[in-house]
Order: sequence, then structure tokens, then C-alpha cells
Amino acid sequence: MKLTAVLLLLFSLQAWAEGFGQTITVNVEKAPLGRVFNIIEKQSDYVFFFDQSLIEKGEKVTVRSRNRPLKEVLEECFRNQPFTWSIVGSIIVVKSKETPKPVRDSLLEIIPAFIPIKGRVVNESGQPLPGATIMIRNTNQGTNAGADGTFSLDANPGATLVISFVGYESKEIVVDRNNTIINVVLTAAENEEKDIVVIAYGRVKKTDLTGSVSQIKGSDISSYPTTNVIQALSGRATGVRVIQNNGTPGSPISVRIRGANSILGGNEPLYIIDGLPSSPTYLQTEDVESVEILKDASSTAMYGSRGGSGVVLITTRSGKKNQPTKVNLHLGYSTQSITKKLKLLSPFQYASLYNERAVNDGLAPFFTQNQVDSLRNVKGTDWQDLLLRKAPMYNSNVSVSGGSEKTSFFLSGGAFQQEGIIPNSDYNRYSLRANIKHDISKAATVAFTAVYTRSDRSLQNSQTGNRGSDMFGAMLFAPPTVGPYTADGKYVRLTDVYPIISNAIVNPIAIRNEVTNRFQSDDIVANVNLQVNPARNLSLRVSGNIINNNTRNDNFRNRDPYGLNSAGNANVNTNQFTSLLNENILNYKNVFGGVHSLDVVGGIMAQADKSTSMGSGNALDFLSNEVFTGSIQSAAVPGLPTSTYSKSVLLSYVGRINYGFDNRYLFTLSFRRDGFSAYSKENRWANFPSAAIAWRASNEKFMENLHAVSDLKLRASYGRTGNTSIKSYQTLNILQPYNTIFGNDLFIGYAPRPEYASKLRWEVTDQLDLGLELALFKNKIRFTADYYQKQTKYLLNKVQLPTSFGYETSLENIGEISNKGVELGIDATVVNNADWKWDLAGNISFNRNKVEKLYKGQDIAGPNVFTGNINDYVNLLREGLPLYAFYGYIEEGYTETGNIKYQDKNGDKSINNLDRSVIGDPNPDFIYGLSSVTKFKGFELTVFIQGSQGNDLFNLNKASTLDMGWSLNQPEEVYTNHWTAENTNAKYPRPSSKITANFSTRFVEDGSYLKFKNIQLAYNIPVAKLGTKAVKSAQLYVSAQNMIVITNYSGYDPEVNAYGAADSIQQGLDYTVYPNSKSFTVGIRCGF
Repeated sequence: MKLTAVLLLLFSLQAWAEGFGQTITVNVEKAPLGRVFNIIEKQSDYVFFFDQSLIEKGEKVTVRSRNRPLKEVLEECFRNQPFTWSIVGSIIVVKSKETPKPVRDSLLEIIPAFIPIKGRVVNESGQPLPGATIMIRNTNQGTNAGADGTFSLDANPGATLVISFVGYESKEIVVDRNNTIINVVLTAAENEEKDIVVIAYGRVKKTDLTGSVSQIKGSDISSYPTTNVIQALSGRATGVRVIQNNGTPGSPISVRIRGANSILGGNEPLYIIDGLPSSPTYLQTEDVESVEILKDASSTAMYGSRGGSGVVLITTRSGKKNQPTKVNLHLGYSTQSITKKLKLLSPFQYASLYNERAVNDGLAPFFTQNQVDSLRNVKGTDWQDLLLRKAPMYNSNVSVSGGSEKTSFFLSGGAFQQEGIIPNSDYNRYSLRANIKHDISKAATVAFTAVYTRSDRSLQNSQTGNRGSDMFGAMLFAPPTVGPYTADGKYVRLTDVYPIISNAIVNPIAIRNEVTNRFQSDDIVANVNLQVNPARNLSLRVSGNIINNNTRNDNFRNRDPYGLNSAGNANVNTNQFTSLLNENILNYKNVFGGVHSLDVVGGIMAQADKSTSMGSGNALDFLSNEVFTGSIQSAAVPGLPTSTYSKSVLLSYVGRINYGFDNRYLFTLSFRRDGFSAYSKENRWANFPSAAIAWRASNEKFMENLHAVSDLKLRASYGRTGNTSIKSYQTLNILQPYNTIFGNDLFIGYAPRPEYASKLRWEVTDQLDLGLELALFKNKIRFTADYYQKQTKYLLNKVQLPTSFGYETSLENIGEISNKGVELGIDATVVNNADWKWDLAGNISFNRNKVEKLYKGQDIAGPNVFTGNINDYVNLLREGLPLYAFYGYIEEGYTETGNIKYQDKNGDKSINNLDRSVIGDPNPDFIYGLSSVTKFKGFELTVFIQGSQGNDLFNLNKASTLDMGWSLNQPEEVYTNHWTAENTNAKYPRPSSKITANFSTRFVEDGSYLKFKNIQLAYNIPVAKLGTKAVKSAQLYVSAQNMIVITNYSGYDPEVNAYGAADSIQQGLDYTVYPNSKSFTVGIRCGF
């Protein structure tokens, strides 16, 4: 024992001498000793060991030293303090001043207590958790795990180590002399999942983000029954506008992130599923773990030419290692119905109105007075009742997950079946998914993902049709005085009953039953991913991905001279798309000196896409309705077949550096260089850089006493993204086949296509983002704010060429548009105790866009809209105006005879195009979302509200109210509130077929709305009390979607966009669109 003490004493004296050779720089004034200790630890090989309560009794110190010996700095720190210090090995021990004990006793009390501890911190999947914190409880002593999860420190036997990592449950382990190697497995904390955020080619703690990213949990998505995962994002993220173009089952969804960036190039974001570009349409909502929406350039620049409209990252569920096999089952059943019916004319009102029209036009009445009187109490035919119904929707999903020591797996299968509120319009989707990961060795992991999806849609021609040639138009315009069938069961031809009815108005029941439009899609996605760790803190990921999509569209219109006025026609179109992608990503992560963190990513990737299509052409005149599309060659007039082929290649280089200092200052630099084969050689390559900085002010010393502030971060970013918005071969002048008839013979030849190929540049978007993130009262209240400015340059659009040029049009870079806005989000935990938890969240987003520059300052008009009585454009692009502004005539009441009076803007006493003005704006002033989640014992109540304010809608259905010539059915108020000599301030003009109709202010309506998107009540069954071991969890729920809609819009639903293609100038229009529905759902979720 004496020998041990002597050796320890000699060791201590040697360390004392060597340690005092180190120099320290300290410059503090009236600072707590703890802060000075941290500074000394960072500049030396020593760590301090003390009782926190002891040094809190000490005086604050002022130290001014530059490269002074450690001993001198310590002496200055401890001068006039109630404690003293000593060095034992690499430890500076702080003790209270007391009667000194013999050196031997002091050393025996202190030194033998410390033993070296080594270990590794990993998650449930066996992946290391670099940066995990290992602290000795009730001290400030500890360390952080390295990039491979390993750590080492000295601790006293019996001391408690606290191991923690953001997003995981902390663990405590008591130090034992017999167990100096400690391997720790941390489990993910459900309530902290939102602290980990998926970004481009990686994952980070939310506190370390330098960009603007919104995160939506999988549980928020799965609670909303929908055909499309993206639809469930509406209102849940700042700056994101989700547009339901129509209510057709399986219809696509439009998404705008911080406004529109392009005219012709498309405005949909890039979707990345499990790290790979894919379509979200095949996803089952139950398979989604989380969704991250990248909005600023710092977040999206790593995707370069495809990130201009934002990026949506979707992570699917995966299994966990060393976990027993789990089975989860979800079954849901919904009923759907129309949100409201439109009030149309009764038979009596119809006959009276068109008799008045005849008199106004100088004609004899169409109906005798006896006929009119006989219709007074007749209900007539309500075509809405005949066509619209309550429809079922089924959703089922089963998944199996688990893992062994080296392997984890997640397998799922789902079926989604939605019948439309109109018969013969339905959507069925069936999918299988496998996510498997296996550790080949300690340094290598292979992952495999495979997804197969089959979807079938039966569509109805239900929008933008001309006056009853589509089903919804026919439903709205068919007269209430006629039924669908004749006495012998044939379809009624409406014009045969009343010659005043145009033969263009088709029997809507015949359209429903005799027109077939089927769309079938088969999707296969497969990915193999190999990750190796060739050195400490270094990883290499190599992946190969294939996407294969096959679609077939069959259209058949029965031979029916009565209901459809048709001799039958058919066509078939098929398409195959294949995409091959290879990514090679190198990643280096490390922490230096305890305060410097570095994360470097570099990579190269190549993608090759190929698309082929074939079409039969439209075949006409079939002998039988039994032909369908299986024998299309039997048509009397065969169609002209067509085929297409295209291929493109994208090659990319990426790099990113994330650097953090002392968990206070964060810096990000990223760069991507893309080469796209569709561009000419001169402009094939483009660069997309970005930079970002963030300051975690809450970690500064001056914030220590602001206990209410849990976190405060300020950030700024600037960068450039792009848009691969042209098709293959658009920069080449190529020949295309033409068929020409000379005399009676058909000749096939080639000629230059009518579009001249220019040397196009990439569309690019430069974006500035300033953000603030604030958390208060131990993160009970969290607030985010962002301000952004986006400038998109080199916009693509077609330019009309002089006829002498030899070409009709040319695709050119013609201008610039801008978006700027403010996004605010807040969420709070209002109540959180054992029985009751209540969370509230809200967001609001303001965006203003403007056309900054156009080719030669010339306006760009959208395509014409034809309503039968009007053929003109509605949307306009003009310098200085918002995108897609409505352009038309301003009404100024009525003339003395009841005709519409339009404003003569230029005073030339003639109403023409020169009198048109901007009359509306389809862009909202702001969009918002509100959610409330209350959990009380076993019950959960979720209420989600979403809305849009200030956007105008152009209701083209009103064109019928200005045209009595076709004897269309009308809204009821046309009868009750039209112009007469006694009612000159009426809403509608006098009934007449001679009214001059133009697109004007009467078509513009307020499209603002507030919707209760989802209200769900769930009950978690206490399965433990049921005495069954097979069932681990069970939840019953009921929910209602779109049950409450608050709006002034007169149409079916304010969420509408009839011509809502991603590259369309026509936005905010409603014309005979398949309406959205409300639904009521019951379901059960079980875990086994």
C-alpha cells in the first residue's frame, strides 16, 4: 500500500511538471469559474473534477492572460476562493479548503477511485450515434462519442453515467470496476422524432439545420384517408400550397412551394422517396415514416437543376435490429358524398323562363300556358340526384417488421379502393413493399428496397367539355322537364323531346353508362444500396436504382344514335418509361477538440431516362358495342397509329460542407454541377451553389440567465437552383413524319417540325432566405419565421415567329418572375401530464409573385377557353402583374333594355379587346393551417383546419346564364333575379338569346375558404386488461373529412383548378369539374 502511494505520488509530480509546461490564454471579466474551466479544458490535456454545488459558492473571476503557464492561470483563478485545487494525472481536482491531510491519505481517497471506461453508443439498428453525450451525473465531466460511436473517459466506481442523444431515450449506467467496457443501445424516443430531420443525402439534428425545412410526421399523414400522400400535406407546412384540381378518384395533386417559378417548365416539386427520385402516387399512407419539405436554396441546391420548385423528401418505415417480429394491421371504411347540391331550375321555372326568353326575342312561347301550369308542382328530373351518389372507399394495409442481430426488415402490402360519387368512376391501387437491410460485416451494410404497384382508374369525361359533351356539363345543363329514358327503355335524345334544346346537349345518363375511359398503370421501383466504412469517420454509399412504369389508356364510346349522338369511336394509348440511376456518395464526419464538428459530402451520379409510346389513333364507326378496344381494327374508319421515342441523360457532381463551432455557429456550403443532354453543347452544363449560416444565440453566455428561452437560432441562406424544363431534342432542328393527301392518294413524308430550335439556357432561381427559430419554456412553445425572395431568370416560353421565317414558333428564354413572402409557424404543448396532453399548431404563409420581364415587353395570353357562346382567353402574363391574372371586361350594369353594359375603357364608343382590364387574381393573399391534438387517457381527438384567403376563382359555368339560345338548364336565381322593367338592378340580364356575352367581372368570385379537413376521434383499447398476449395494441377511430366548408363561392367546391396542369398558364378556372367530396370513415389499427 505504501509502495502504491509512493508510485502515485511520483506519477502525480511528473504530470504536475509536464502540465505546467502548457500555456493558456484566458480573457474573461467577472466570469463564473465553470466557464473558465471549460476554456482551460479546451486548451489543455486536463479535465476538471469538482462538485457543482461547491464552485457555485465561489467568486466570479477576472483573468487576463496570454500564453501564460497553466499554474499561474490556476493560481489567479483560485485566489481568495473558498476552495483549492490539485492535479492527479490528467485531472484537476477541486476541493474545499480544510485542514490538509497527509499526501498519502489524500491520494488514496482520490486517485484509486478513477478507472478508465470505454464503450460504444449505437441505435436499435446497430448504427453508431456520433456526438452522443456521456456525462457523469451531478458533474460537468463527460465526453462525446466519436463518428463511429466509440468513447472513453475516467469515472469513479459507483458513479452514474448518463448517455443521451437527440431523438433517443437517455440511459443511465452505474460504473463498476468489473465492467469497464460499456456498449449502449439507445432507443428512439417517439416524442422526439421531430428533432431528427432528413435532408439531401443525410440526416441532421433539427437544431443543426441552417436551411428552411418543414417536417410532417407519418402519424399526421396516416390519420387522413386519401388516395394520395401529398394531399395529406395540405395546410401542414408553411409556404406549401396543395391544390386539389378536381375530385376525380386518383386525380393528380398540384403543389406549389413558395409560389410558381416557371411558365412552361413545370412548377411541381421534386419528390425523393428513401433518397431516390420517385413518384409519390404509389405510396400507401401507412408506409410513410416522415415527410420533409425543403424550401430554401441551402436545402435544395444539392438537387441542382431539379430543385427549383422545392424538394419533398419522403422516408418510409423500416425494421429495427434485435427486435421481435411485429405485425400491424389497418382497416378503414369510408362513405363519400357531394359537399353540396346546386340549386337549379324546377320544371315550372324552366318553362316560364324560356317562354319569357321567346317573348323577349320576338318569338312565340315554347310552352303553352296549360303546359306551364301543369308543371307548377312537378319535381321533374334532378339530374344531380340521378348521377351523384354515396360511394364507399376501402383502405387496408398490413405490415411485418423486425430484425435479428445483423438484419432488419419491413414488408407491407396494401389495397386502396375508391368508388367515385359518380358510378363508373373509380380508383383501385394495390401495392407491395420490401425494405431490407443487412450488415455484411462491421464495416459494410447492404440495403434493398423493392416496390410494386398496380393502379386502375375508370374516368368520366367530367371537366372543360363544351356545353354538355362532358358528363358534368350535361348534368348541369340538361332540362328538368325531360327524363333519361323513353317508354321502351331507350335513352332519350333531348333534342327530340324539345327542338329548342341544342343537339350538343347529350343525355348525361348515356355518358355515364356508355362511355368508357380506363387507365391502368404498373410501377416497379427497385434499389440496391451498399454502404462501406473504409476508415474511421468515413463512409461510402453506392446505390443503383431502376424505375419502370407501364401505362395503358383505353377509350371507347358506344354506338348510340340516341343518347350519345354517336356511331362509336375508340382509341388505345400505351406508354413505357424507364429510369436508371446510379449514385456514389462519400461522407466524412468528425468532431475535433470537442467544439469543431465537420460533415463533408461529395458524390457523383448519373441518370438515364427512356420513354416510348404508341397510339392507335381514333377509330370511328363500329358495328357493335361489344368490340370495345380489343378489336379496334374493325372500325369502318380506322385511326392513324402514332409512336414516339425519347431519351435523356443527366450527369451530376455534388458537394457539401457542414461546419459547426461550439454548437453555436453553423456554416453550410454546397455545390452541384449538372449536365443535361437535352440542352445544346454550349449550354449543357450549369452550376448550382449555395451558402448558409446559422447562429444558435441561446448557447451564448449572455443567454444563460434567460431561463424561459430553450432555443434561439437565427439563420440566413442564399443560393441558386434550376429547372430541367425542356424535352429531349427541343434544341435540335429535326424532321418529323407527315401524312398528306394529293388527289385521292395518301402520301407519307418528312418535313421540319414547325418549332424552331434555339440554343436554350437553363431556367435558374436565385433565392435569399432569412429565418428565426425560437423555443420557450423547455420547448413547450416553438416558433418559426422565414422571409424569402426568389428571382427566376431565363423563363422558357414559345414565341410566335414571322411566317417568312419558315417556322411557326420557337421556344426561347423570354423573361423573369419573382416571389417574395413571409412564413410563420407556431406549435405548443398546452397541457402535458399523466392523463391529459394537448398540442396545438398553426401556420400562415404570405406570398407575392410578379412578372418582372417578358420578351420585348409583350403580354403572354393563356389558351382560349370555349364555352359555346364565348371563345376567348382568361389568364394573362404581363410585366408588373401577378402570375395568371384574370383579364376581361368590367361590367357597368345594364342598358335600358336589360342587356349587359361593358365599360368603354378607351372611350372609342366601341367594346373590343382594347377595353379589357385586369379583373382578378387567382393567387391567395395567404394560406393557413390549424391543428389540435388532444389525448385524454385512452382517447385522442384530432381537429385539422386548412384555408386559403384572398384568391379569386373564375366560374366559367356562369357562361350558360348569358346564353339562352341553347335552352340550357340554369341556376335557380337566374329565374328569381333577372332583369325586368321592375327589377333593373338584377344579378342577371334579361332572358334572351341576343345577349352579348364576354368574359367579364361577373365570372370572378371570391375563392376564399376555410375547411375542417379532418376531425378524428380515436380510442386506444387497453389490450393488457383483455388478457390476450397476441394483440399488443389496438385503436378504434372515426373521422370526418371536409364536413364543414365555409366559403362564399357559388360552385360545388372552392378547391378547384379545371385546367391545372403544372405547365399551364390557365389557373383558377372552374368549368364543369368533377367536384370534391366529403367523407366519413371508421377504422381499426392493431399490432400483434
